Amino acid sequence: MQISTASFYNRSAAQMSRLNADLNRYQTEMTTKKLNVASQDSTAWMMLGGIKKDDADAKAFSANITLSRGLLAQADTALGNVDDRLVRVRELATRAASETLNDKDRASIATELGQLRDGLMALANTRDVRGHAIFGGVGDVAFAKDADGAIKYTGIDATGATLVDIDATARIRIGDASEIQVGIDGSRVFGGAPGSTDIFKIIDDLKTAMEMPLTAQAAADGTTGTGGTTTGGTTGGTTGGTTGGTGTTDPAAPFDPEAARSKYALAISSALNKLDSAEAQITSARAANGARAARLEIESSQLESVGIDREEARSSLEDVDIATMTVQFQKTLTILNATQATISKLANLSLFNYLK
Repeated sequence: MQISTASFYNRSAAQMSRLNADLNRYQTEMTTKKLNVASQDSTAWMMLGGIKKDDADAKAFSANITLSRGLLAQADTALGNVDDRLVRVRELATRAASETLNDKDRASIATELGQLRDGLMALANTRDVRGHAIFGGVGDVAFAKDADGAIKYTGIDATGATLVDIDATARIRIGDASEIQVGIDGSRVFGGAPGSTDIFKIIDDLKTAMEMPLTAQAAADGTTGTGGTTTGGTTGGTTGGTTGGTGTTDPAAPFDPEAARSKYALAISSALNKLDSAEAQITSARAANGARAARLEIESSQLESVGIDREEARSSLEDVDIATMTVQFQKTLTILNATQATISKLANLSLFNYLK
């Protein structure tokens, strides 16, 4: 079979050109990555696009999880402070039940209860790092004083209808199809929701009890109950003390210290019983908050595991195995050198060389 000179040189040039292209590609991949353009492998290119999108989503979810951890930790701290103040309220109520207290002692307790009430209201309106009320969804405040000075949850109107849906407003997305609640329904913690115990009313009732006159002298001196009015130096504190009474004591009626003491003891006992429910509300809220924090740990761990798998898939598509690529490069270089040497020898053949 005869091979023309032009055909020989064309085939030789094409072969060396292909080997040079392979060498250049191997060298490029060793310094960059295996897949640089879609034309190299369209399927792998599409897969890489999906992996990059998932990576971006994972970074956003991870940031949301970090934020959620901070918000839940802030909520737990607030609940812990509320719990501490309720413990102090219980200590004061227990102390108030003692028969040895005088009017000045009870007045001192009433003053401290007022301070605790203000402190609890401040805690109830604590804002998170985003500026949202922890116990009130997205509102500026969760609790406010009404016209009578009573502290009420602002997420419920006068008819009892819910104005703020904590479940819907205080959530953060932490996955493709998962969210987590980072806010706490203040009406279930401090009172206002159906079936809940009103912490602020407990303190108000205790404070009112502390202001009840328990002796004839105290009644004669005009000691008033919360909301009571004075008539001829005798007050409505005895009749309305535990509920913020508005009635007045008949000036002609003799003071009954035994009845006053009985009413006082009943008010203290009732407050102590209600404190049990109030503390249970705080405990329940902290437990639920802790469960959500535990869930975040699980979600974070899953994100990391999936991220590792995704990185392995990306690496298999895009990263270069340097050892294998180096061997391939050297192999191709050897073939190119051998090809060049062979072609050079063949190109020197001629009839005159053959006849020698």
